[in-house]
Amino acid sequence: MAAHLNTEIMLVDEVLAVGDEAFQRKCKAKIRETALAGRTVLFTSHDMESIKAICQSCIVLDHGKVIAQGNVLDAVAQYQRACAT
Repeated sequence: MAAHLNTEIMLVDEVLAVGDEAFQRKCKAKIRETALAGRTVLFTSHDMESIKAICQSCIVLDHGKVIAQGNVLDAVAQYQRACAT
């Protein structure tokens, strides 16, 4: 993950799936810092705990179609139901 950013939109794709715990903490802190600075962060992950810890809103896609959007906990629940079928 880039340590120095100067952008309005940051795309983060499964970055927390790699690295040790210290790296993951550093990435989460940078993501939060970027969002608190008023920038848009698009975070993609299959790690629901990271989604719940980082995101303020959520979109769940299933084969390119939106199946949930909005509240993070509701979207995570919908994702988990979709994965169970």
